Amino acid sequence: MNFGDGAISRRDNVSGGEQYLESVVRTASPAKLRLMLIERAVGVSESLETVWRENPGQGANEQSLKLFELINELLRGVVGSKQGDGEEICKQVSDLYVFLLQHLLAAEQASDIASIEEIRAVLQVEAETWRLACVNEVSPAPGHFGTGSGASGLNLEA
Repeated sequence: MNFGDGAISRRDNVSGGEQYLESVVRTASPAKLRLMLIERAVGVSESLETVWRENPGQGANEQSLKLFELINELLRGVVGSKQGDGEEICKQVSDLYVFLLQHLLAAEQASDIASIEEIRAVLQVEAETWRLACVNEVSPAPGHFGTGSGASGLNLEA
């Protein structure tokens, strides 16, 4: 606490769970941060399915907007490589996220639960891939993950 001017620091206003999450985010590797983002998108897609089951025809809502923002953030984390295989991988990953965004926008028109289930399934595969990447991390150099050359073309510092 800052008693000098009577102000309470932000940390004093944060619950234990929020402090833990902040600590995890501050200390997580770039790959782990990406995994956390994907896992959050999976959770939001599940919530969206539930909302649409309970309120058929609702269309776009807070959950679909959150999912859109999360997938868009995943897309922004993909950066092109100047050469080689990294460039093609980045293009494929970018295309996947663009497809998911388009699929979500189309699903909102009719509250299409099946489309959200498809999006969730793709995100779950993506999450599993990043879980494996996180398990294989061994003291990565800054900006790199895993034991490979680090030329993945994904911006893991975002």
